[in-house]
Amino acid sequence: MIKTLIKSWIWSVALYGSETGTLGKNEKMVINTFETWCWRRMLKIKWTDGITNEEVFQRVKEERILLNILNNRRHSWIGHIIRHNEFMVNILEGAKSGKKAMGRPRLQYLKQVARNTGADSYTEMKRMACNNSRWKAANQSKD
Repeated sequence: MIKTLIKSWIWSVALYGSETGTLGKNEKMVINTFETWCWRRMLKIKWTDGITNEEVFQRVKEERILLNILNNRRHSWIGHIIRHNEFMVNILEGAKSGKKAMGRPRLQYLKQVARNTGADSYTEMKRMACNNSRWKAANQSKD
């Protein structure tokens, strides 16, 4: 009962709007930490008890799935945008004028989504998204 409440209420609030942003190494770590923290709170396990994260997941009889949920949401959202909203596609594909920023290039959302879907480039991902059955098959292979 409590597991379904956590999955439906807590995780839906935590993942709200997350499909539109990029995920770096730190963000992935924070999401995994939050998932473990939720299960520890549910079982009333303190950090000082010396119980590993793997033991917590065994007690709950769950696996780490929060990142998979986020990737599935991202996959379905970008597929919908590419198939149905030409205005948003123009915004996603648009280029910014002016000088490049100094330092390491930022993570690019479209490159990250294309990599998660198994496509080599944005144009290949766009072709996959236009074919709904092929797009769903690409998402199924990632689970």
